[in-house]
Amino acid sequence: MPTMNDYLGRVTSWHSDKPRFMSVLAALVAPMADAQALLNKLRADFSLDTAVGVQLDMVGQWIGRSRYLRAPILGVFFALDEPDVRVGFDEGVWLEPHQDSNGVVALEDEAYRSILKLQAAANSWDGTVPHIRELLDLVFPGVVVDDRGDRPGGVMTMEVLIPSGMISTLGLLALEQDFPVKPSGVRVTFLETTVITDPLFGLDMVYDPDDPGPFAGFDEGAWGEVVLVL
Repeated sequence: MPTMNDYLGRVTSWHSDKPRFMSVLAALVAPMADAQALLNKLRADFSLDTAVGVQLDMVGQWIGRSRYLRAPILGVFFALDEPDVRVGFDEGVWLEPHQDSNGVVALEDEAYRSILKLQAAANSWDGTVPHIRELLDLVFPGVVVDDRGDRPGGVMTMEVLIPSGMISTLGLLALEQDFPVKPSGVRVTFLETTVITDPLFGLDMVYDPDDPGPFAGFDEGAWGEVVLVL
């Protein structure tokens, strides 16, 4: 991007040695050069790949997805039969009629960026499972989508294996509240491998030894952990 000095450097020697002329010219050119730099910077400030903070919030408004989620407040309000949270008698706070047991949390930038990319990609979804694979792979490289078809009871199911560590707990909460490429009437199960970077354990899989893909057998594959069911 040309700067003010770049423009002033084009002045011929006939005028460049005139201080008052150069000062007037600099005063006229500087605002134009600054405006060009600002306009060029706006591309990065509001790009889905590089925007941060409030700029990313504005991109979210254009796409139609907020970074704020409603999340349950745990360990505060009185409850029974909650073995992992001490909120029983003399420990939990009574939930008043005007109070809400849910709070509002905000996705951090990188998790929010992934959700926005998925939401933006969903705008072009054609409703097919193969296209779901393409869209999810844009956001979660290496994702595996397995269309399980009809299960007992006539339930259509689909399993999505996301590489471990690629999505945060809040990111999963965002998908739970609104997964934009979920086929109607299909149960979607998200899994992560229990060991980061390891493939998913599986038996009776036919694969190319030189390119085994996301699955492996004994001593190589890691168990899959269900992290979300929609």
